[in-house]
Amino acid sequence: MGTTLAALASCTGDERPSTVGEPTGTAPPTPDAPSTTPVTASTTPAAASTSTVATTAAATTTTEPGSAVTTSGWVIRENRRPGTDAWRITDPTGPRQRWQIDGAIEGFADSTSARVGDTVRLYVSTSAGSWHVEVYRMGWYGGSLGRQLWVSDERPGATQSAAQIDPSTRMHHAPWVPSIELTVADDWAPGSYLLKLVSSSGAASYVPLTVRQDDAVGGLVLVNAVTTWQAYNPWSGRSLYESFLPGNKAARSLVVSFDRPYALSYAWGAADFLTHELPLIALIEQLGLDVVYVTDVDLHTAGVDVADSGDPGGEGPALLRGRTALLTTGHDEYYSLEMRDMLERARAQGINLAFFGANAVYRSIRLEPNARGEPARQMANYRKADADPLTEIDPSRSTVQWRNPPLRRPENELIGVQYVAAGVVADMVIVRPENWMFAGVTLAGRRLDNLVAIEADALGPRSSEPPNLEVVASSPATAAGRRFHHAMTYYAHPSGAGVVATGTIAWIMALDAESWGDLDVTTAVTGITTNIVRAFAAGPCGTAHPSVANAGRYPRTISSA
Repeated sequence: MGTTLAALASCTGDERPSTVGEPTGTAPPTPDAPSTTPVTASTTPAAASTSTVATTAAATTTTEPGSAVTTSGWVIRENRRPGTDAWRITDPTGPRQRWQIDGAIEGFADSTSARVGDTVRLYVSTSAGSWHVEVYRMGWYGGSLGRQLWVSDERPGATQSAAQIDPSTRMHHAPWVPSIELTVADDWAPGSYLLKLVSSSGAASYVPLTVRQDDAVGGLVLVNAVTTWQAYNPWSGRSLYESFLPGNKAARSLVVSFDRPYALSYAWGAADFLTHELPLIALIEQLGLDVVYVTDVDLHTAGVDVADSGDPGGEGPALLRGRTALLTTGHDEYYSLEMRDMLERARAQGINLAFFGANAVYRSIRLEPNARGEPARQMANYRKADADPLTEIDPSRSTVQWRNPPLRRPENELIGVQYVAAGVVADMVIVRPENWMFAGVTLAGRRLDNLVAIEADALGPRSSEPPNLEVVASSPATAAGRRFHHAMTYYAHPSGAGVVATGTIAWIMALDAESWGDLDVTTAVTGITTNIVRAFAAGPCGTAHPSVANAGRYPRTISSA
């Protein structure tokens, strides 16, 4: 990617904890929480826009001939449109002080994804006199990474009510009234969007939204990992990891709500999107590969629809039809039963799977309706089987680690590897440079410096891993006084699907040369990723590239340092 993504992460300081108007803190490293913090997007100043719908509609609603997303090459055509840096938030205020900004603004949407014609409600709170929302589709756009599609008129500001807390689950949600409704127009191409809220004082924040279109052309499906974002979201003082309120830090939420903003400290409300997803999106669209977008909540909903259809062996959900690969991003940890079943269904249909991160499919969750009956707006994760009230009723939905009883579905059955450690920094050591994914890539010394970082995966039990698992990188590492070997793997499923797992959360982050700081590593990671997504877009990769079983040669036991 060179330096074209440089502005993504050139500022320092975003932290998962710390909320608007609430106590702040820093999440300590845990065996399953990142040891580094999200970074904010900035360096190119972006003035707050005061444009109105009337002044932007003519420029953004015309559709050039042949640009329909139901014909091949639509991503190339979309990315020929003019891009802009105006989506960036450049305020240098540190994460813990953002709630004190004059006219601070935050908000959330009533859905994680929407289709053309859908109405999306935004709930916004600000102390400023007025505010507006700017809509950006994120992609390549010549390196600008965003295209503005729409700007609202100015709306009167209002400070909404304080969070409500469920005393039994310690779930925090925002009991706010809607502030504006947006209709997804037919020229809003499928993609990952940032809705930028801008107050009259110049303060700003983001609301992520995925625009989904099941009939769009594209072999690749990129999955936005919104369940993991919400698990780490500390808005109003709690996440699924800890409490930042006075008293017991262990009094974490057992259930978290999507009916609340992502905290301003969490990349100005963008959560992990800027660092763990956008660099991959930009690369895929720069390559001109047709790709469609969903959230993992969409995977869940599709799984529910399959179960309710009474024909689980039928054609299957629309989001899989005609697809060749599902791509999960840097940190995709929290999976419902339906989400996991959808990945396994895809693999059984010959659809390739790429895990461009680590710690994927680690924790079991349940997605539940909110008090208004809106589906999948609450996420339960009790961690211990005996603490989960549903364990005895339906053990298959107990919210424990997937590898633990009563589930006993280790993630390496699906991924090839499984989560092992956080707080890792180690070189990635390539042991199979002849593998197809390294073709044309320079691997000086067969090492990629410091690429095994943040969280890492390793080989799991032999009894549950694919028998033809090919280890392409085996990297000695140490975390919390323990030694282990990170693993990057590939295997061919009998269906013809190929499954790649990079085994490091830093993989997508390394696609941004300037923020990563090592051009050799970025060049190699970009080349490898390009080989993977092109091969996965072409069809069943396991058929084209059978795996070479070699996992028995490499360490899989964690020992004391």
